[in-house]
Amino acid sequence: MPDCPQCEMWLVRQAPRQGVLEHLLCCLGVGPLRCQLCTHRFLAVLWQVNHRTGREYERIPVQYPVYFRPTFAKADAQPVQGTISALSIRGCTITTRVSVQKGDCLCLQFEVSDQDSPIQIDAAKVRTVNGTRIGLMFSRIRPEEEARLRQQMLLLLQHHMGDS
Repeated sequence: MPDCPQCEMWLVRQAPRQGVLEHLLCCLGVGPLRCQLCTHRFLAVLWQVNHRTGREYERIPVQYPVYFRPTFAKADAQPVQGTISALSIRGCTITTRVSVQKGDCLCLQFEVSDQDSPIQIDAAKVRTVNGTRIGLMFSRIRPEEEARLRQQMLLLLQHHMGDS
């Protein structure tokens, strides 16, 4: 796979084709790719075409403690605990016994190490609820927190892709 033309990282993954042009270009071996770190989407020659791309962002299995509460709750409201079981640059899966509804908006913070302060996500929308598992898409994150998340994702992706 080629490197990302925007951030020059090698952490790219084939993305789903969009529109007629991308479907036609597939016949020529050209397809869309998505950088797993900077999220840039671009077209490139594919040496191996994958017709079943699945998710655009690699979800990495992790075990991070997370605390969350609805975004509309008072600032002093008691956060609820769970565990992040999968993490990507654009969302995560949380395992918790607390009931939430699809469409709810949560703010959350999770610890990636004992030495660093928790990463804060200002708003994450609940996309799926499956028993005790909640699928979230990050919708608002401060730039400095996003930079910390990108750094953590770089470490996780390098380790994860090195194991594959």
